[in-house]
Formats: sequence, C-alpha cells, structure tokens
Amino acid sequence: MTLGSTHTAPTHTAPTTRIEQEQREISPEFVTDTIKVLTSHESIRSFEETPLAAEVLEAILVSARSAPTSSNLQAFSIIVVEDAERRARLAHLVGDQRYVAEAPVMLIFCADVSRFHYLAERQGRAFGADNLEMFLTASVDATLALQNALVAAESLGLGTVPIGSVRNSPSAIAEELGLPQGVFAVAGLTIGYPKEGVRRGTKPRLSSEAVVHREQYSSADVEKHVREYDDVMIANGLYAGRQVGGGAADIPDAEYGWAEHTARRTSKPDGVTGPSAALRDHLKAEVEARGFPIR
Repeated sequence: MTLGSTHTAPTHTAPTTRIEQEQREISPEFVTDTIKVLTSHESIRSFEETPLAAEVLEAILVSARSAPTSSNLQAFSIIVVEDAERRARLAHLVGDQRYVAEAPVMLIFCADVSRFHYLAERQGRAFGADNLEMFLTASVDATLALQNALVAAESLGLGTVPIGSVRNSPSAIAEELGLPQGVFAVAGLTIGYPKEGVRRGTKPRLSSEAVVHREQYSSADVEKHVREYDDVMIANGLYAGRQVGGGAADIPDAEYGWAEHTARRTSKPDGVTGPSAALRDHLKAEVEARGFPIR
C-alpha cells in the first residue's frame, strides 16, 4: 500500500450531530465545523480499501502531537502501522477484530518514559519518577493524543474506532511493535474511509443533566436519568439481539435496555472486556514488567 496514493476518497452523507439529535438550543453561530465533527462521532468498523494519502496521515499525526501534555513532558509515542501483514497479526492479538486488518492504518498510542531514562542518564542523574503518577501522566498524554488524532481524522471524512484491546496481550504487542522498556501500548486507533452504508448515526448518550454537575457532584436524580436513557435505548433497539449472558433469559428485547445491559456487564470480571478479561487478569504485572512500577 502506498500512502502517497491520489485515489479519490469515497463521499458520504454528513452525519447528524448530537446537538440536532438532542435538539439542544445552541445558536448556529456557535456550532462551528469543529463542534459538528465532535458531536457527530460514531465508531466505524468497516472500511474501504482506499489508502490514505501521505499528507492526510501527516495532518493527523501533527494534530495528535499537538494535544495537551503534562508539564510539556510529552510522555507518549505513536506507532504507525501500515503493513498489511502486521495489521493482520495485530488484529489477531486484539481479539480477532477484522476491521483492524481491514483499515489501511492503525495508530498505537503508547505511554512512554523511555526518553526520561535516557535524559536522566544523559544529564548525569538517576531516574526517580517510577511511580503510579508517572504511569497515569503518560497514559493521559497518550490518550489525549489519540483523541486529537480521532477528531482530525474525522474532520477529513475518515472513520475511526479506538481499540482498547491492545492491552489484552501487552508483551506480544510490545514484541510485534519493538517497544523498549518504559513503553506501554495504551490504546490503538484504526483509521480509514467508511464503507457505504455502515454509518448508523450518532448513538444516544446519557443526558447532559446526568453527567454534567454544576459546582458539586449530585446523584439526586440518578433514577430519573437512568430511566429516561433506558427508554431511549430500548426505543432505538440498539441492544436487540445483543443481550449479555448471566441475567434472566426471559427478558424480551422490548424491555432490555441500557440499565440491564450495563448492570450485567459490570457485575462480572469479564463483563466489560468480554472474553479477553482473562488476558487482563495480570495487567498490573504486565504494566510493571514494561517498566512502570505501580507504587
């Protein structure tokens, strides 16, 4: 695949924004192109074969590197994976997710303190920031960079989906990508042009009133917010045929909503990560083995 390709990108209908979906009262002058991109995000899991032009990828990477970073440490690195065979191997390592192999590019965002070890030695010092705070700092830096890349890509008409399951097999991922000590793969991002017809629209979210708290946290109306969101999700049929095991088998799809789905997922170790849960049983040890002591 050549990233310098001059292929014409497929055209797609502009997605509906969350502002329109929720009928938010925001004057058009404040709904900028950036806000339209942010509020129309949806994960894409089926991609065209159309490659990304080199300058398109560069625009995404520059955007990623421009994300906020704690104390200008820039404690992250990005691995760009274009090789089809490597993408196929990564697809297997992250749980046989075919779209990882299908998308022309996958970016792996890593927490990276290896440069700090080098700098400490270079400046005649001993590295001493081997603690939980540094791991969190580096992970947040990497995640902010990922979000910038996602927004940049979607602003260019591309589809994306973050891949948290790069944490399924940290050692195997590190070997595949040649990661040195002090570098841990936090999350991946697949990028490509969406296939026609795969866009389903922006998925409803919990209301602003449910997740935005003014001055202090309040759970006073949590039942109201959950019930309202449950009704929306059931009406949309987003969980039809997708019931998580471990609950009452006789719940009809017409009554199975976000509350039951989420309660089932979070009531057992493998509920959130699915079959890969067992692979993350030793995640703390894997993180420490990569050079991030958690203390």
